[in-house]
Formats: sequence, C-alpha cells, structure tokens
Amino acid sequence: MKIAVWSPTPYSGRKSTQLLLLALESIAKEGGEQLVIHADEKGSGPEHYLLGGKNRNRMMERKEFGVEYLNRVLHCERFSKEAVINASYSFAEGKLHVLPAGTEYFYRGREAAAAMEVAGMMQSADEVFQNVWVELPAGDSELATVLLSLADCVIVNLVQSPLELKKIEQLPDVQPMFFVIGAYEPRCIYSMHNLSLLFPKIRGRCATIPYHAGYHAACCEGRAEHFFVRERGSEEEGPDTFFGKELEKAYTKWKEWVKKEHVGEKGEIEKKGAT
Repeated sequence: MKIAVWSPTPYSGRKSTQLLLLALESIAKEGGEQLVIHADEKGSGPEHYLLGGKNRNRMMERKEFGVEYLNRVLHCERFSKEAVINASYSFAEGKLHVLPAGTEYFYRGREAAAAMEVAGMMQSADEVFQNVWVELPAGDSELATVLLSLADCVIVNLVQSPLELKKIEQLPDVQPMFFVIGAYEPRCIYSMHNLSLLFPKIRGRCATIPYHAGYHAACCEGRAEHFFVRERGSEEEGPDTFFGKELEKAYTKWKEWVKKEHVGEKGEIEKKGAT
C-alpha cells in the first residue's frame, strides 16, 4: 500500500515522528518490510531519529544514500528491491528501509520532474514492499500535489491547535484521507469528542498519539528504534506503557478504517505480508 504522509502546516504536524511510529508498529503487528521515502529536503526526517553518533554525522556530511542517489542508479539500471535497499538505511532487523531526501538541488526549480521521479519509485516499490510510506513537504507544493494524488491512502498530521484544526475543512479532496493528531492532550478543550462535533469531516477517520518526552528525547539522540523496542518489551505499568497502548490503538483504528474504505482494493492490503 502506498501511504502519503502530509501536514498542512510546516513544522507543526509531527509527521516524521508519527510516520516512524506507525511504520514500526506495522512491522510489530504484521511483520512485512516497510519502505520510507523521505521526499522533503527541509527539516529532519525519520532517518535523523534512527541514526545516532558517527552514522548520523556521516549521513549529514556525505549524503551518499537516499532518493537522489537511487534516482541516479535507476538511470543506469532497472528498478529492483536490492537497488532500493542499497540506497537506504535499514533498521528493525532489516524490515524498515529509509531513503533520505537527498540535497535541495534535486528538488529546487524542478519540482515537477522530481515529483515524477519519486512517483516512479513509489509505484515500483509498492510491488516489493508491504507498505511504502512517503513523507511529503508540508503545505502546498507541486511535489506534494502529485504524490498525494497517487497514494492509496493519505495520512494528514495535525496538532491540537484551533488555528491548525480550522484548516481541516480547507483540505484538498484527494485520495482516502485519515487524520492523526499528535502530542494529543485528552484534557484539552479540543478533545477528540469535541473535535468530531466541530469538524464532521474527521468522524470515524481520526486517531490520536499522545506526547511522550522520552520518545522526543530518543528522536533527538537518534535512538528512536531503541525506544520503540524497549516500549513494546516493557511489562510494567507506567507512562511508557500508556504511550505504547495509545499508539497501538491509533494504528488499529487506522487499519480498521483502511479495510472499511477498501483502500488498496487491488491487493495492496493483503499482499506482501511475508515479503
């Protein structure tokens, strides 16, 4: 299944951290290989939250992996799963592959061309990975518009802010759309119940992920995978297990909505589970 992950406002939707959580949860629940295409050269992406120490510095200095590199490779050879993995950073025992965005020169002044190149990667990768997650630039852009239209499912990342939530009714009418509210605080006046009354568009297709200081710290240190593994392996009741249970609820709600909406009806949901 091809999943576009987008936010209407730059630097506010928590799309990178939430994409990473959902992709890791998908591996934990279903076991299939996940590919993350980070198609936004601005800001941090999932790879920043997974790589620490020397590996992180190397990525930021050399940029020898990623979308831009894979695009050059595909000009010389046919698409293959091995080519994608070789251009990616792999985690979660080889089941999570992340393609960094590359340099800004790959996108600047050539958004239409970049969009078509990423679209080709996304379409081909969908044949060999269980899910292909594509992180798009927040806000309006030609790149985002093209890739949103090609996705089987769009996950719109929002924050619990009245100014942000007003944008829900202004969102483009694209592929099946699911909403995720990050850093969610249930005691806020903008609770899920109240939001569903204010914005009927999100009823039945919205989930929440609470804020967790430990996860935020792990992302800053490039240790997000370690946090996730520790979280799922913990048997003690506490703040961490609450976060894990809420994440599991969010993922389950999204998957139930996917099946209800028949997203990926051509086979994307059930195929590649054991790839």
